Amino acid sequence: MRAGGYAVNMVGDEDQAQPRMTLAEAAALDPDTHAGEVVGGRWAAVTRNTWMHAALVLRLGSKLEQWASQHPQWVVGVGDPGTKLGPDTLRGPDVGMLRRERFPTGTGVDGWLDGSPELVIEVKGDSQTFEALTRKVFEYLSAGALQVWVVNPGTETVVTFSANGSTRLFSLGDVIDAGALDGLGSFPGLTVPVAELFRR
Repeated sequence: MRAGGYAVNMVGDEDQAQPRMTLAEAAALDPDTHAGEVVGGRWAAVTRNTWMHAALVLRLGSKLEQWASQHPQWVVGVGDPGTKLGPDTLRGPDVGMLRRERFPTGTGVDGWLDGSPELVIEVKGDSQTFEALTRKVFEYLSAGALQVWVVNPGTETVVTFSANGSTRLFSLGDVIDAGALDGLGSFPGLTVPVAELFRR
């Protein structure tokens, strides 16, 4: 699994030998020395990811921030912001966009978001499996996401999943029109040319 700019040790997601941990216990850890997520009440450690991964997160976050600057009811976050998807599940999306009234301003657990951002973007890590990514996608959708995008640096593609059940694949010559993806017009005018994400 992965969190923010990190590639997650997949053993941590499924191995029941991993230590049990509450969200309050996770909040007490120093993220610089104990990076990870809580999955099903168990700690899943992560490791640093690549600079290509970081560049993609920056470009995607910048695209969303540019759009949000014209739509002040939305706020963008990047870099593994704590996201509570259930009583025993803590995730950290690479990029997330949420309605301003939902933006948490506290510290520790109180500074983490309850439920999913409305738009979530995950960049596939080098060692991350599609099974793990799919699990995360459906966790986000089940927790209220309107759209989840999965960016694959290896194939230079983006797959989008919407709460209405639709899935689309975008390649280098395509432009993602977020306003048309979910049938709700949730993000009107938000367009992302795929080729711009993968420029060298």
